[in-house]
Amino acid sequence: MSVKEEILEILEALKYTSEKPEKIVHGKGPRIIVKECKIVDVKDAEGLIIEGKTEGNKIYAKITVKEGYKFKEPIHMCFGVTQKDVIQEIHTDIILEDNSEITLMSHCSFLKGNVKHIMYGNIKIGKNAKFSYKEVHYHGKEGDILVKPNVKVVVDEGGIYISEFNLTKGRVGKLEIFQEIDAKSNSIVDIMTKTYAIEDDIINIDEIVKLNGKEAKAMLRSKGAAKDNAKLTLKLKIEGNAEYCKGHIDCTEIIKGNARVESIPIVVVNNEKARITHEAAIGSVDKKQLETLMAKGLDEEEATELIVKGLLGEDL
Repeated sequence: MSVKEEILEILEALKYTSEKPEKIVHGKGPRIIVKECKIVDVKDAEGLIIEGKTEGNKIYAKITVKEGYKFKEPIHMCFGVTQKDVIQEIHTDIILEDNSEITLMSHCSFLKGNVKHIMYGNIKIGKNAKFSYKEVHYHGKEGDILVKPNVKVVVDEGGIYISEFNLTKGRVGKLEIFQEIDAKSNSIVDIMTKTYAIEDDIINIDEIVKLNGKEAKAMLRSKGAAKDNAKLTLKLKIEGNAEYCKGHIDCTEIIKGNARVESIPIVVVNNEKARITHEAAIGSVDKKQLETLMAKGLDEEEATELIVKGLLGEDL
């Protein structure tokens, strides 16, 4: 298959995760595009170095933002699998040097069945640097997909780490997220996870923030829904290990049918001047909302979907 044909297939896959896929693929902005186990395209910019290589089914990528450079437009990482029976293993290093700033959009489209996407990520955010990361997934209807990201993050003094993971359309298959963040003094961590599990999907999310520096702050949030025979397990943990650090965990999940949802917020305080709080709510679809929507002509399934989309912040 030619590079042009591969780009066309990636373009088709990106339609599920981006409103303007042509701008990503054919635009002038920085990007790295991976199809199956091949790097199809790499484009960097002044102050931004993007490196990539492949070894078998393993892809190695490194993104470095040089000191003082701040990018207003998003940088794009695209991971597409358009064939069956693929193991895609990604090793990523992201380094933001001091006083730098980027927004990184990660688009992951896995359209066929029997796909494994395994990712190992190391992120280093320098002093007073800001890293905003948004990862959007779409998985095909076959469901036999495994996505397993393992990410470790260090946020240096005054740094900011904002992360959002979104898998709310199509099937999930099996999703296993592990993320561990080391937050230094005066740093900020804000993590949001949005998921929707249906049929026999399985989701396990394990996120840990260690507030190791004075006045570090963290917010761990999850919004999700599970129905049919799906299983959703959340284990969210914040450690308050330094003076005047603050953290909060907030989980809101909807359950329907024979699904199972387990929310495990964990707060650990190792300093008397730290403050960590949590709240978790799991429940069925609000009966009054359901009745109101059904009175307007929707059936129960349509009304439920509308309520779930509202919780997840999707376009109605």
